[in-house]
Amino acid sequence: MSTGTVAVILAAGKGTRMKSSRAKALFPLCGKPLLHYPIRAARHAGIDRVVLVVGHQAAAVRAAAAGEDVAFAVQEPQRGTGHALLCAEEALRGFAGTVFVHCVDVPLLPAELLTKLLATHRREENAVTVLTTVLPDAGKYGRIIRGGDGRVLRITEARDATPEERRIREINAGSYCFAAPLIFELLHEITPDNDQGEYYLTDVLALATARGARVGAVIAADPGQVEGINDRAQLAEAEARLRAQICRRHLLNGVSIIDPATTYIEDDVVIGQDTVIHPSTMLHGATRIGEGCVVGPFSQLFDMTLEDGTTVISSYAERSVLRSGAKVGPYARLRAGCDIGPGSAIGNYAELKNTRVGANSHVHHVGYLGDTTVGDGVNIGAGTITCNYDGARKHPTAIGHEAFIGSGNLLVAPITIGERALTGAGAVVTHDVPAGKVAFGVPARVVKDRAMPEEQ
Repeated sequence: MSTGTVAVILAAGKGTRMKSSRAKALFPLCGKPLLHYPIRAARHAGIDRVVLVVGHQAAAVRAAAAGEDVAFAVQEPQRGTGHALLCAEEALRGFAGTVFVHCVDVPLLPAELLTKLLATHRREENAVTVLTTVLPDAGKYGRIIRGGDGRVLRITEARDATPEERRIREINAGSYCFAAPLIFELLHEITPDNDQGEYYLTDVLALATARGARVGAVIAADPGQVEGINDRAQLAEAEARLRAQICRRHLLNGVSIIDPATTYIEDDVVIGQDTVIHPSTMLHGATRIGEGCVVGPFSQLFDMTLEDGTTVISSYAERSVLRSGAKVGPYARLRAGCDIGPGSAIGNYAELKNTRVGANSHVHHVGYLGDTTVGDGVNIGAGTITCNYDGARKHPTAIGHEAFIGSGNLLVAPITIGERALTGAGAVVTHDVPAGKVAFGVPARVVKDRAMPEEQ
């Protein structure tokens, strides 16, 4: 029989109080579905094998967990937490070790607390170890009932508790370590003898005690770490708590965040030292920001890469790269596939898509570059548009090094503007402009060589 530790994450429920057609496990928290967080905590605590119990919208939940390297068990129909764990019995057949059980809607459990729970379970050689916490008002939560020697005897649900038991402030946090295969023997003994007609995992504790098995507990000092999410209000509270943790982590790593309360940084974002994040900035996905950068205010970045010394002011950018010293904004938009070269500047109301800009080039004002390659030292005049779509296909535009594109140009792709070429203001360029030539008019005509500053 195999030993060690397996995590079983219960993710089969619908989440009725979320008032949504979406399964609760799929709700996003700081850019990741809820199911990601308990799986990550298990991995960080050294648990290699994870079983995800799915049920409601099982296909969608499986798809969301596709990159998490987990096994699946199916609970159909959903008949309570005890039944959910029992549905994982087949996946754990032949396993004799520790089974850590956790609900998918408790996302803020830190790996350190899970490690403590596992260590206590092993050290005390418990059959069951339950995670608990203490609340000023235990309200509707199940109470931890201890004996005179302090040992845990059972969990009593609030509606079934006596007046004396309701005064107990230690409550069940809903996470457990169980000894296998004993846990599955006990699960087969519980009955749905309650008003919900469900199999409660909490009933296992009393059965273990009746067998003389040892039941222990670990108390979470911070109730927020084990708080469940039952509705969207609690989801927003968890989001705020996790956002604060993420901002604090970056602050302690040498990032200046001017106003953490208005800054949204998702969990996978990486930020280098001496970078400054201004208020009302949102950093999403796999964004990577180097050292000495400035981002914001009012910027949104999605899966961006910013090399050292870059600046993004009041702009929207996604799936693109800014090379060292590049500047974007204010009020610019970078769509997917852009690569902005070192020292280049993308300015007010400029939109770029699938465009590479070389070093020290400028796209300063109001324009659109799509499917374009811009060389080094190029000036793109205000109001320039690359006409890259003919209604059926996209076409490329190439602009050579040190070219000068006049204001209000229409560059009708496919087209090449040669190195050091110049186009006049208002030109509609429908044919290639050779290197070093000047073109102007509607449609533009090539009329002469371009005079360079040293020739004037």
